[in-house]
Amino acid sequence: MLPYNLHSHTSRCGHAYGTDEEYVLAAIKAGFRELGFTDHVMLPRISQPGMRGEFFLLDDYVRSVLALKEKYKDIIAIYLGFEAEWLGERYEEYYRSLFKKHHFDYLIMGQHCFNDRGHMTWYANLGPVKGPQDYANDLLEGMESGLFTYVAHPDIYVHWCGAWNQLASDIAHRIAFASKRLDIPLEINCGYRSKIHEISDPDCLIYPCHRFWDIVAQYGCPVVIGIDAHDPDDYAVTQYQFYEDFAKQHGLNLLRERPSFRK
Repeated sequence: MLPYNLHSHTSRCGHAYGTDEEYVLAAIKAGFRELGFTDHVMLPRISQPGMRGEFFLLDDYVRSVLALKEKYKDIIAIYLGFEAEWLGERYEEYYRSLFKKHHFDYLIMGQHCFNDRGHMTWYANLGPVKGPQDYANDLLEGMESGLFTYVAHPDIYVHWCGAWNQLASDIAHRIAFASKRLDIPLEINCGYRSKIHEISDPDCLIYPCHRFWDIVAQYGCPVVIGIDAHDPDDYAVTQYQFYEDFAKQHGLNLLRERPSFRK
C-alpha cells in the first residue's frame, strides 16, 4: 500500500460524514503515514449547498486541520489542502492567497463545474460534446497554472461522453500529453469503485476508465491513487488493493512516495 493519501473530505462540504479527527484515526489505523485533507474549496460569494461548504467555514476548516496536524505529529504527517476547480484568473489570486494567508500546503484539481457569471454550472449539464470539451479546455488551462499538485479523477468526463468514442480518446491524449510535459500526476480515484456505474460501453466504468488509463500508460505519466474519502470508513472498506493491481495491470507509473507540493 502507498504510504500516503492526499484526497480526503470533511462534513463541511455537505455530502461527507464524520468528524475530522475520525478521518485521522481511520487513516492511522489503515497504516497511512501521510494524510492530506482536501475538502471541496470554499469560494467567496459562491454558495453551493450539498457540494461545498459556505465560505464562512474556511477559518474553522483551517483551525481544525492545523490542530490535528499538531496533535498527531508524532504519528502521522497531516497536510492542509483543497480539492478545487480551475475557475480562471478571476479566482487565481484567491487560490494563491490560501498558501500565503491560511497556511495551505497544496491544492488538487477536481473539475466538476465552472463559474458562469457568478453561478456554478456542471459540465455534465452541457451535453455529450460540449461538456467534455469544456472540461478538457479548463483542465488543461488549470494544469498550466502551476497551482495544483495533481489532477483528481481526470477520467470523470468519459461518463459525460456517454460511451468511449473518438472525443473521449482525443481528450485522454490531450490530458496525458500535458501531464507528462508538465510533470503533474494524474489520480486513479477510489470514489466510485464500490458503486461501479456502468455506461453504454462496459469498458468505461466510472471510474477508473480502463481505456483512458491505457492511453495514460503510453505517455508514462506520473500517477497517484486517491481514496477520495467522504467517510472515515472509506479508509477501512476501500478495496485499495484493486487500485494497486489496476495500476500494475495497465503498466502505469505509480508514484510510491508523495508527489512534491506545488504552491
